[in-house]
Amino acid sequence: MTKSVCLDCEPLRDPHSGFSHFVRPLAGELIRQNERFRLSCYVPPGVVGALGPGVRYVVQRSHQKYVHPGAWRFRLWHATSQLSWYVPPGPRPRVVLTVHDLNFLHESPDERTYTRQLALVRRNLARADFIATISDFVRQDILTHADLLGYRGRQPLRYVRRGVETLALPPADHTPAYRPAGPFLFALGSVNAKKNFHVLPALLPGTDLELLVAGGLAEPDYVARIRAAAAECGVANRVRVLTRISEADKAWYFQHCRAYLQPSLAEGFGLPVVEAMQLGKPVFLSELTSLPEVGGAAARYFPDFSADAMRRVLAAGLREYDADPGACAAALRAHAATFSWAQTAADYLAVYEEVLT
Repeated sequence: MTKSVCLDCEPLRDPHSGFSHFVRPLAGELIRQNERFRLSCYVPPGVVGALGPGVRYVVQRSHQKYVHPGAWRFRLWHATSQLSWYVPPGPRPRVVLTVHDLNFLHESPDERTYTRQLALVRRNLARADFIATISDFVRQDILTHADLLGYRGRQPLRYVRRGVETLALPPADHTPAYRPAGPFLFALGSVNAKKNFHVLPALLPGTDLELLVAGGLAEPDYVARIRAAAAECGVANRVRVLTRISEADKAWYFQHCRAYLQPSLAEGFGLPVVEAMQLGKPVFLSELTSLPEVGGAAARYFPDFSADAMRRVLAAGLREYDADPGACAAALRAHAATFSWAQTAADYLAVYEEVLT
């Protein structure tokens, strides 16, 4: 009898979210590779058909946050986010849970957000029969906070390396909505305190560089903090904060930037780091949470966020890159190529078989 598996694609509700950028390519590759399971995709009503023809769709309904009568039809349910409301309450089907991060433990969210996210993660970890993390840092984070999270070691806890899609380049004649006048540094992500972008304007004095910070969401108070830092450094006219940029503009900025910067205080993975490396761009990262794991030996790291230390790292890294740009770019591209969705899907199919055996 064919084993039935349901992949939770509910995050596709928001196509710009990080969870969505994980689910869509994983679903596509699972559909392409799968020969062992009767695979269905659990999707919001507006997403039916978006994963292609011939796919079995199960339509998500809001009441299924609380009662999930149809889930018993499946042998296995893959919950693709630790914050999913739609994990079947059990005891059937068996559940594979993907955990992307525990950032709420490393940030300083308001009490309501902290309490809600902790409760969801605890519930989903307790329900899971197998826990997969997108980085080894996240796996270690679960073990470090096991008592708080209620993880008792009953279920397997394993790092399953996530893939990264190949960045689609814009047409050669593409002009972004904002085009820098000269060389520029690029930083990408939700514009909030966790990303630590306000330390970056200090890199500009004494250079002709501009700084572009772009993100899908921006907290007004934190944008004001970035601008205040730029004014304090005397570079207010060379710092630009952009929101809701298009995919073509994002790719253009990666393609043309002098370097990519990510000084985050907390990351579950760090997708833009790999996207920049795909184009052979030098990347400069913080040493915190998952970023050293993602950047590996191909990246350069800020030992702290003092202006002098960051300037030294940036200047030395750019000198090294400029001395042999071909070899440096090739090493960056080779590292980026190790993040393969084909391998990620194959690993998850093996997990499904293991859980159902």
